Amino acid sequence: MERPPVPHWIEKGESHDERISSERAKRYPLLVMSNHGRWRVHANHDDISWTREIPTCKVPGTDGYFYEPLWLNPADAAARGIEQGDIVKIYNEKGAVLCGAYVTERMSPGVVYIDHGARYDPIVPGELDRGGAINTITPHKTTSKRATGMVVSSFLVEVERVNIDELRKRYPEAFAREYCPASGLRFNARVVKGP
Repeated sequence: MERPPVPHWIEKGESHDERISSERAKRYPLLVMSNHGRWRVHANHDDISWTREIPTCKVPGTDGYFYEPLWLNPADAAARGIEQGDIVKIYNEKGAVLCGAYVTERMSPGVVYIDHGARYDPIVPGELDRGGAINTITPHKTTSKRATGMVVSSFLVEVERVNIDELRKRYPEAFAREYCPASGLRFNARVVKGP
């Protein structure tokens, strides 16, 4: 039985396998914890300028973009050559999301944290997001065959530092979208004009 009446530890489920003892953990050794954001309700209120100034709300990049913070332990950061404020890519086989590194002892080694529900700002739709929409790389199956819960926490990833200037040269149209550091993507950046 996948979900017995008395709760107890189950190593892996039939619907997905996101454990650190799995084969996938060799490629994706970090476990994501993700909760509802403290500074917004999903993507709502992500455009409030005074909360965007809080270091745990957004991390300013050298390109003027305010990135979703990815919390990671100093040991994990050092092992990957990541420092506070670096732009990083969190990824697995489902895609990648750009974030700002928030290095803190408050995270256990082997675990990273990011709020879920950020605004989607794709550089390459379905492959690389700039807005911090961690939901794009979560497991797509439900928590179990008999429960319809989403799995937005406890899934495997890897993190690496990125060169934002190289990405800007490679994807100039994505980095040219109308953007305001105080409130995020402008309305015009999201609307596609019809014929």
